[in-house]
Amino acid sequence: MAYPDGSATHIGVEYQCWFLALQISFSFFEPDRIIYPEAFITDVSIIDDIKVVENGVTTFYNVKHISPAKSMHWNISELVSNCVVKHIKQQYEVDRKAKIVFVSQSDCYLITEVFQRAVNAITVNDLDMVLASKRCIENWESAKEVFDYDDQTLLGLAQNVSMRCLPLYEIKKLIEHRFTTLGHHKNLANLFVAKSLECSGRKTRITKGLINGWLLECGINFK
Repeated sequence: MAYPDGSATHIGVEYQCWFLALQISFSFFEPDRIIYPEAFITDVSIIDDIKVVENGVTTFYNVKHISPAKSMHWNISELVSNCVVKHIKQQYEVDRKAKIVFVSQSDCYLITEVFQRAVNAITVNDLDMVLASKRCIENWESAKEVFDYDDQTLLGLAQNVSMRCLPLYEIKKLIEHRFTTLGHHKNLANLFVAKSLECSGRKTRITKGLINGWLLECGINFK
């Protein structure tokens, strides 16, 4: 976590652990879904926060709790200074089939607005029309500069990149909601976040079988 003071670092780690706990709650219902927390960096895995493989599709989650300025949106200079641009670019260049998701409590105008408009372009000649506003066009041009891409390449990247803007309290509620009808929802949320911290530290691969083992150890069963 790229934050200058200890308290912010602690909050950033807590945020990433809760988001990993949310991914674990998804995997409980999906037996073929495998999670790699703090994945080892390799030639094809650049973004290491969380990697998920499901049905042959790989998704990389780049998790940052909040923008450095603690503002509503990440701006492009903050994305550069916090290596978000660098890691997204490197990940895209080594695996153009993988999905890349930026996760933060602060939104990101470039991804949620500019990129989402851009992907509606059939060809690069349509970009000005689909971007529509001066602000979007200016952000697109700035993105081309920081990624060092032309229109065609940046459009390809935009098609692979998405954003999940989630406050911490909402992540916790989403986990509990998934298990409300089954019971033990608060116990499961606490168990999953504790295991998230443990698995991140050990780089432990998380499978449905491992999750079932945790429940058995804790005496949690669904009737």
